[in-house]
Amino acid sequence: MRWRVRAGAPADAPARAPSRGLRSILRAGELALFLAPFAGFWLLFRLGPVLYGVAISLYRWDPLGDVEFVGASNYLRLAADPRFWNALRNTLIFAALAIPGILALGLGLALLVFAYRHRPAVRWIEAAFFFPYLLTVSVVGLVWRWLLDPDFGAVLLALRSLGFRPPVFLNEPAWALPAIAFATAWWLAGYRMVIFRAALEDIPEEIFDAAKVDGATGWRLVRSVLLPLLKPAALFALVLTGISGFIVFGQVLIMTAGGPGRASEVLALYLYRFGFEYLEMGQAAAVGVVIFTLILLLTLLSFRWLGYGGAG
Repeated sequence: MRWRVRAGAPADAPARAPSRGLRSILRAGELALFLAPFAGFWLLFRLGPVLYGVAISLYRWDPLGDVEFVGASNYLRLAADPRFWNALRNTLIFAALAIPGILALGLGLALLVFAYRHRPAVRWIEAAFFFPYLLTVSVVGLVWRWLLDPDFGAVLLALRSLGFRPPVFLNEPAWALPAIAFATAWWLAGYRMVIFRAALEDIPEEIFDAAKVDGATGWRLVRSVLLPLLKPAALFALVLTGISGFIVFGQVLIMTAGGPGRASEVLALYLYRFGFEYLEMGQAAAVGVVIFTLILLLTLLSFRWLGYGGAG
């Protein structure tokens, strides 16, 4: 077989390189292949359930009976239900107590560990602070319910032995949510400590030396030097803690079951009861949409407040 060679072109001329547009298409295809597994997982197990939950909230959904489209009726029922507003109020109170407490305790522990990082025993102390985070919510709830038991709780017995007259924390409406928030801070602060500790390790040593030369020590060093440099870590910790604050469920169920009365019933417990005890899945899904909206608003405000939302 004869091969024809175009006149004027050598037979061994190299192949022409792909055009810029073709290279961009190939590059985009490679990126799509790398992203496809995670994107498929995210769409199937993250976005899909959220959209399905929003759809369920528009129906009167009985898993053992009929399904009827009711539009915004479930949301109107929530707006007219004093129990829902009580649960929303309790959730906001818990979030206002737990989120700052967890972040402040985590940051304080991180600064303490970082200040004594050259001491040999600090690793053991850091491990002790982090250990509660390894426990499950059921263990945490049971431990603190026992510690705060009105009859034989170790905390109440210790306070009484010192001459105090402590309240029965889990049995008094004014103290139930603060007690749960304290237990939650004890449980979750260790992981926030690790987040802030890692961020502190990334700060160049030269910055500390320059701050000492300028006379920045103690609280001034923390406020003027460290806190601005910890903004990315603080944003991550705030969003993570905000989610934990608004979806609190296990501690409340185990420690107080929403009591006394409904003094500690939060939105997640309200959702659980309407969905799995009363089998009103549509109204429960509407509560889930409310919780999702609260978390989304907190996340957007966190980005804005920490300077990642635009100018200022």
